[in-house]
Amino acid sequence: MGKSDPIIFSKYLDILRSSNNKKYKNVCFLGFDKPNNLTRSISCENSDFYDLSLENWNINDKKWNINTGIYDLVVCTRCPYFSKSPRHFMEECCRILADKGALLVDWGLGDHWRFENYKIGWVKNNEHEFSYNKTNYLWSCIWDDSFTSHIEYKKFESWTRKFGYDNVKDAIQAEVPSILNISEISNKFLLSVDMLALWENSPQLYIIVFGEKNENN
Repeated sequence: MGKSDPIIFSKYLDILRSSNNKKYKNVCFLGFDKPNNLTRSISCENSDFYDLSLENWNINDKKWNINTGIYDLVVCTRCPYFSKSPRHFMEECCRILADKGALLVDWGLGDHWRFENYKIGWVKNNEHEFSYNKTNYLWSCIWDDSFTSHIEYKKFESWTRKFGYDNVKDAIQAEVPSILNISEISNKFLLSVDMLALWENSPQLYIIVFGEKNENN
């Protein structure tokens, strides 16, 4: 378990409880290879796990080998930034969700304590970063200009100044290969966004998105 897990898992659960606080029938966990403290805390009748290590899911497949419209909750945390096309990722999540289904996903920034040189995003000085191994590239982020007014965003931005970053928005635009603006998927989901900044000396920002599938999608 990572040092952030108890904190971020608690945040995820708070978002789910405040959104609808119900027991789900069928839950899809993307990027999870087995149950953990988070998945066990989400009340459901049935759960399915999809992950590259299980050889049953690759976030960048053209179409996921998952049936359409069968889940009333999809959870994908600390994984969406591996998507080369975040729009495609969200469209596939929409496809596998049942009518009125819900989605909990996040994108991380600054999650680079394992690298010698701190980077807020993933491309800098023509260097393309990877996470954990060379097949797992950090590709994407989600964005909306309203993020800049969030208290956790402002905290993260103040922490990153010691690393030479005066403007997080500019750094994201310069360093992240693929950026999804929330307006691009507003026809598919009714979305709400929360954030959590952690670790002043090695800053991370979690952009946590909860969405309910719009009707007729």
